[in-house]
Amino acid sequence: MRFLSHLSLAVALATAGTLAVTAMPQEAQAAKKKKEEKAPKIEISKEIRPQVAAIQTAMAAEDATPAKPLIEALLAQPLTGDDQFIAGQLAIQLGAKLKDTTLQEKGITASLASGKTSAEQAPSFNFFAGNFAYSAGRFAEAQQKFQVAYDLGYRQNNIGALIAEAYFKQNKFQQGLTALSRAIDAEKAGGAKADQDWYRRGAGIAMNSKIPGASAEWTYKLVEAYPTGENWRAALSVFRDSATPKLTDQENLELMRLMRKADAMASERDYFEYADAAGPRRLPGEVVSVLEEGLANGDVPSSSAYVKETLAQARATLSSDRASLGASERDAKSSGNGKIALATGDAFLGYSDFKKAAEMYRLAISKGGIETARAQMGLGLAHVGQSDWSGAKDAFASVTGNRKNIANFWALWIDQQALGGAPAVAEATPTQS
Repeated sequence: MRFLSHLSLAVALATAGTLAVTAMPQEAQAAKKKKEEKAPKIEISKEIRPQVAAIQTAMAAEDATPAKPLIEALLAQPLTGDDQFIAGQLAIQLGAKLKDTTLQEKGITASLASGKTSAEQAPSFNFFAGNFAYSAGRFAEAQQKFQVAYDLGYRQNNIGALIAEAYFKQNKFQQGLTALSRAIDAEKAGGAKADQDWYRRGAGIAMNSKIPGASAEWTYKLVEAYPTGENWRAALSVFRDSATPKLTDQENLELMRLMRKADAMASERDYFEYADAAGPRRLPGEVVSVLEEGLANGDVPSSSAYVKETLAQARATLSSDRASLGASERDAKSSGNGKIALATGDAFLGYSDFKKAAEMYRLAISKGGIETARAQMGLGLAHVGQSDWSGAKDAFASVTGNRKNIANFWALWIDQQALGGAPAVAEATPTQS
């Protein structure tokens, strides 16, 4: 039974703020002024010189509003080349002065269409054209303009993430995730670190789009870049809920063990799900340990009927279960296959006897007749319990199949410990009462 779908976490990722950036209208004019000395010489035709002169006179007045209809009339004419460029530049200038973004957009569009925009201006002008289109909901156009700007060398205003967001708005999720990954890589290459929201946005899109493998990739990216307890909890929960095929109870237990190690257990439901995956009769030692930990932390209420019932079941079998381990160990060694050894390794792991657990998992693997990936996972966890990071990574590297992504998460967590990440949470020894 799953106690929590972690919908709130999923929603938090899926609805993480979109990555659009709205540049200030005056930036287009600033970009124009910055480069105008390098712009090619422009010749105004004699046909529009009177109109241009009238516009400039109107713009020079304290109230430049009367210049707007004059510029709009000029833009409405079938202009080309230099004349179209001049009309566009006048519209940009007046738009900045009047804080009229619609007029600025017309100016940017005319300037680009003229073919006279300088090489220095073209990147920023294409960016602003894309930004105007994005704000108006014309996402295909925005994506195209942003991409042109990027290809021309524009790198301001988080443009890489904006390209991704424009794809997302068109429901082109795979293209968007590819663009977002490229933007993150570009930040790394430049010696910077992409904002956490980029990773959370990618994880949310990956979850909702149900692209095969995307949830595992993006939740991994999130905790690789920002390994907080909150992110570990969100990442593992979203990965688990998006997994295809659906995780088995045993696989979910392996994931919940990592959540515990990463200090990401944040609510009573996390503890309940962990205990349910372990099973009070199958792994009573581990169930008692995790619920007692939750009680001690104040995350689990002692008044909970589930806690009382589950602890009672686990404690009722605790003594006999522990007492049977010696016989199970002997049976495992004499058995013709590794099934008893695997189950005994699980039991030792639940009691935090990691050395014995490792012995049993190795025995299970050598005898065969078992799900090898499960035994390799158990062996890795036994090494983690002994802080044998190298042994753990070797075991996790051997895991194949559906558990591979879970093993990868564990290996990442180990790497973070080596880099001075948050200390592992100590696991309590279960008591009987």
